[in-house]
Amino acid sequence: MHEGSWTLSPASHEVQAELASSLGVSELTAGVLVRRGYDDPAAARAFLAGELPPHDPFLLGDMAVACERIRAAIADGRRICVHGDYDVDGISATALAVHLLRELGADVDWHLPSRFDEGYGVSAATLARLADEGCGLVLTVDCGITAVEEVADARARGLEVIVTDHHRPGETLPDCPIVATRPSDYPFPELCGTGVVYKLGQALFGVDSEIPKRHLDLVALATIADVVPLVDENRTLAIAGLRALARTQKPGLQALMKVAGVDPAAIDAGAVGFRLGPRINAAGRLGHPRAALHLLLTDDAEEARLLADTLEELNHERQAVEGRIVREAIAQVEQWPEADKRRRAYVVAGEDWHEGVIGIVASRLVERFNRPVVLIAGGEGDWKGSGRSIASFDLHAGLGACADLLERWGGHRAAAGLSIKPENIPAFAERFAAHAAGLLEEEDLRTVTRVDGIVPRGTRLTLDLCTELAQLAPFGLGNPEVTLLAPGCELGDLATVGEGKHLRFRVRCDGADAGSAIAFGIGSRLDVYRQEGRWDVAFRLSENRWNGTVSPQLVVRRIFAADPRVDELREWLVGEYRKPEAARDAEAAAIFAELGPGKRHVLESERFRALLAGPPLLARAA
Repeated sequence: MHEGSWTLSPASHEVQAELASSLGVSELTAGVLVRRGYDDPAAARAFLAGELPPHDPFLLGDMAVACERIRAAIADGRRICVHGDYDVDGISATALAVHLLRELGADVDWHLPSRFDEGYGVSAATLARLADEGCGLVLTVDCGITAVEEVADARARGLEVIVTDHHRPGETLPDCPIVATRPSDYPFPELCGTGVVYKLGQALFGVDSEIPKRHLDLVALATIADVVPLVDENRTLAIAGLRALARTQKPGLQALMKVAGVDPAAIDAGAVGFRLGPRINAAGRLGHPRAALHLLLTDDAEEARLLADTLEELNHERQAVEGRIVREAIAQVEQWPEADKRRRAYVVAGEDWHEGVIGIVASRLVERFNRPVVLIAGGEGDWKGSGRSIASFDLHAGLGACADLLERWGGHRAAAGLSIKPENIPAFAERFAAHAAGLLEEEDLRTVTRVDGIVPRGTRLTLDLCTELAQLAPFGLGNPEVTLLAPGCELGDLATVGEGKHLRFRVRCDGADAGSAIAFGIGSRLDVYRQEGRWDVAFRLSENRWNGTVSPQLVVRRIFAADPRVDELREWLVGEYRKPEAARDAEAAAIFAELGPGKRHVLESERFRALLAGPPLLARAA
């Protein structure tokens, strides 16, 4: 937790001050908004409100044709089958599509593939079966964009298909109406699969219709759990959807929140992403996803309770299986030869691993090793793999560079899946790593904590500041939780809590108490932080509710050893700033040269000045 580095993007003090005055917020909060691209007061207000006008749904691919075909199928009395996927987005999208089609009076059925029997996507065998059973139209949700041959075969059988999806397409598209974020003229291509279905609902019923809005609870569940960027239209949908979740009348969601220990009145993105989403996903990870879909569709409270209990048991089982594979995968990497450990992308395989959880385990390994990871689980026939990536590496393109070694593959820049013959795994691991080596520098593999703002000297960390920063929620991909940094601090009153797993302490900056802090998972480093020294503390400011009282608390992300020359450099800034520019620059260059490359990321340019003094001190020195 003390390793790595932190970085802060430059931001104009004048722009921060103007934005703070316009919005009535602190300059610290204004600085966060500026660094996230909201330096215009009107844009910042719109972002905070999260009420952007919806984009025109008819810009989304072949939306007009899709609506026409759906209405025609209903008018002809043809049965419509919604074909979804086995994760939380695919299940939610299926539930939403079924609800919307029922509102139109459709004869509607659904199909969810089993991860273990059919695998990801649309299979030709499934479409053939649906055609034989008399289905008239298949509407895919969260899948189908790469099902070129499968759609062609279905059409040859007389089965009409409409694809709705948000995954990356291949070079050739299916020969059918496609409502998808790519390719499309739609101005925001980051919707999840359920978001695409919601836009279909807006097109069918009208943008202002209350019918799609009744199901914003499902849209929020999928948008947050599928980890799409929570900006633009996704932010609007997530905010409105969280409000809908708080008052949902769906018995399944009510029961799910109860077993997950989620208070509907206080539901947030964290509760959805870490409590509700995993329980929905557990059905498809360890068995068949139908239990989760029944939960989202049922109108019966008792059935909902039983289904929620089932998902709770599956989630406990998933946690145990996941924990075992995490330990085995890490142990495997640690036993590799040094040359393999130095690879800039990892492929890790286990013959007896459960393919339902390898995606989660891949995420854990990315967190630990800070590089792209593909985890592969054995089985009969082809082995299944799931990959996760770091921000600077396009995983989808990485798999594309190895396509001739794979049986099937697809996904996103950050997450993807594949199937592979076991004899091809060593060659795949080598080529995947070579592809990454050609694109990733050593710097890309460093753990760098992005900081949103430096706490100015003398700033009080108050509950009002907590409330200000909370306006930026919901947090997730594209809009992470706000990370502040208190530089050059002393840590006092250190003690372990939680059976020695965690650290609790007080942070003191420039002799003043900055507040109480909790650092999870580093209780073993108690003696390190008890030593005299200065620390840069990166933290999230939150409300701590305990014994009826509410107080601000620093939830620590990372602790870095502060540069020992912070005080000297501060004095240089304040006392020597009036020197002629050339002399200042020469002295600064000499100081940076002595610090070496490991510290320069902290002490360069505006970041350096912000850390050491902040704009008010520079103003006094000028």
